[in-house]
Amino acid sequence: MKADLWQSLLLALGLMTRLPVHRWLSPANGAATQGWSASWFPLVGALLGLVLWLAQSALDGTSPLLGAFALLVLWVALTGALHLDGLADCVDGYFAGHKSADASQRRDRTLAVMREPACGAMAVVALIGLVLGKWVALTVLLQSGGLSLASWVLLPGLARGLLLPYMLSCDYARDRGMAATLKAHLPRRALLGVILAGVLSAFALWPLGLALLILAVLAVLTLGWRTLWVRCVGGFTGDCLGGLVELGELAILLVLAFTLGGLA
Repeated sequence: MKADLWQSLLLALGLMTRLPVHRWLSPANGAATQGWSASWFPLVGALLGLVLWLAQSALDGTSPLLGAFALLVLWVALTGALHLDGLADCVDGYFAGHKSADASQRRDRTLAVMREPACGAMAVVALIGLVLGKWVALTVLLQSGGLSLASWVLLPGLARGLLLPYMLSCDYARDRGMAATLKAHLPRRALLGVILAGVLSAFALWPLGLALLILAVLAVLTLGWRTLWVRCVGGFTGDCLGGLVELGELAILLVLAFTLGGLA
């Protein structure tokens, strides 16, 4: 069945944000359309970045501490804390199963805990650390004038672009789930084109040195995250995808904050 690109974009917006797009979704969307929704993930991130840039402009003149807090609250609200929830589940699952000597037992224990709605102590610590890291980085950036439109668009766009090589390069870890159909019908050539477009956009919109540094950090992060979860559960789950988005956003923010000398 041929994919409906408009519906696949709406699916991507519905999956990655809290925007009320479900009223326009067709109940007849097939597996191909669901697979194509992954190709829009970076664009959805770019749209989020545009909204955050507009919010930053509206907050001009506000205390950097308060401005960073307001931006962070909006950021979380736009995504419904979906990716934060995924990171928390990943942390809980890892610490529940990582000491199991038997690989099959480790996988089953990890996946079972990742399904539980409760949030353990290690997950709480991880979330606090990540949110504090974002808040501090945003504060530093606002103190120096804030992020440019290009940086705001690239930041969440590239972070969501990390999901594409991750999904393409390993299996879905569960027998069924939200991401199972997505993985089974990924448009490989289209996703490779989207990945290339993201890399070229970074080089076009950032200075060469900054683009190289951020892309290198993201490549190491993605490879490390993929290696960890292939070892733990044999591939990825929806929670793994959400966790990678959060870590990718934090990594980019920290690099921009540390290399601020007029580059961001």
